[in-house]
Amino acid sequence: MSNLLKLKRSSVPGRLPQPGDLVLGELAVNTYDGRLFIKTNVNGTENIVTISNNYYDLNHRPPEYDFKIAGDDSVQRTVSAGETVKFLGSGGLSVTTDAEGNVNITLSESVLSPLVFSTSGNYKTLTGYTESSVTYNVRTASFYNNLLRLELATFTPLLTATTLPGVSLNWDQPVTSFTAVVDNPSDFTTQYINDVVSVTAQTGTVSALNTFTASSKSLIPGGGVDWTQTFTVFAGVSYIRPSSTSGITGGSNTFLINFSYFNGTTTVNYTASTASLTINWATPTNSIVMSDLTGNTFLQSYASTSYTVSHSGLTNNANVAHVVTPTGGSVTNSSGSGTFNFTNAIHKNNTATSRSLLLTSTFTRPSTVTGTSYTAQLNTTDPSISASFTYPSFWIFTSSTSIPPTRADIINGTGFESSVTVLGNQAITFGQTINVIGNIPKVFWFGVRNAISQPTSFKTGASLSLLVDVDYTMVSINLEPDSPPAGYIPESYKLYGIILQPGNTYVSIS
Repeated sequence: MSNLLKLKRSSVPGRLPQPGDLVLGELAVNTYDGRLFIKTNVNGTENIVTISNNYYDLNHRPPEYDFKIAGDDSVQRTVSAGETVKFLGSGGLSVTTDAEGNVNITLSESVLSPLVFSTSGNYKTLTGYTESSVTYNVRTASFYNNLLRLELATFTPLLTATTLPGVSLNWDQPVTSFTAVVDNPSDFTTQYINDVVSVTAQTGTVSALNTFTASSKSLIPGGGVDWTQTFTVFAGVSYIRPSSTSGITGGSNTFLINFSYFNGTTTVNYTASTASLTINWATPTNSIVMSDLTGNTFLQSYASTSYTVSHSGLTNNANVAHVVTPTGGSVTNSSGSGTFNFTNAIHKNNTATSRSLLLTSTFTRPSTVTGTSYTAQLNTTDPSISASFTYPSFWIFTSSTSIPPTRADIINGTGFESSVTVLGNQAITFGQTINVIGNIPKVFWFGVRNAISQPTSFKTGASLSLLVDVDYTMVSINLEPDSPPAGYIPESYKLYGIILQPGNTYVSIS
């Protein structure tokens, strides 16, 4: 029978003996990990030390060895000359030695947190993120799909431009300057936009950058520095022109402003983005409008009307010339607004007669806009005029139903006789107290235009509350002015006669 020495042992991965498990000089082994352990006593302090041919366990190092955490997040240990030291579980550790035997163990980023916080009182604010030994500012932190998502600062300058007098110009308005506007990110200062290098037309045309008069930059470019620079058109040399350089269309111009930037080492062209500027020129318009004619009765005529000439899309009114050509009359101003006098006055029966105005406008575009001055014409008309007439109802007295009013009793020239009480346009209702003066009854005649619906109810009484139906006499009459114009057709009216006794009588017609 052979003698077999067995040590205290465990086959559980990672299990370590404790100081109370061993006596001095006694050994233990982990048969899964292949690690051998011994108990030590140094100045009364007991420890378990791992004995191995391949590793040195930092968690169970002998106390006489000098390990410390340095300010640069490295673990340092000084060893005797010629001594060999190896490490257990070196994932996340970077080990170097120098000629004097110093061993430096540096924690990698997999061990260190990449998050950088700033402290203010009791608060910690996430401000940075370290990657590949470079720390980036954190622009935003938010939760996305229940996960923390960080937007890291990168070089994302904001490049824009403005122009004078603006981006929406009139047809005759030139561009006088443009300004490049640079916003260098303040949270990424190792790179910055530092210069405007060229301009490139997309629509329309633009001269080379060096033909413009450049102002000084508002600030010296640098990391996080925002600056502007203005480029002014030099007459006859530099220009920004629209896509349309003939005809009436205004056109547009889109051009790109290109920049250079300092990339941390040198200055190169910045190709990630440009400043884009679009300018639109208005297309001019013209119009001529005659004023509508209203207010005259069917007995009257309109001899003239006013008209208004207008245009749009110009800055300088001297760049347009108008010519007004009438049909069916004459105008008081052939180059602008005025009065249109009709050859034949408008009455109710000749509104269809041709009376129109033609406007021809010649627009001149300056050479400062397109390089060469040119003209373009627009024609427009107001082909007809609106004229309306009223047809008043009325009432008048006569002495007998057998003697109805005549045209001469009702009409005086192009108006009504003073004995006629004129009512509203085409009124078919009436309600009023009528006073018959004297001792003799009179006939109250109510006149209504024949072309409309006629009244059907006729009542009288001492008051509105004491009305009874009353008999009436109805006759027709043609009305026209005393001297009707050519083509005038008399207007037919119906007269409804009611006998009223002397004194006050309330008359209701509907």
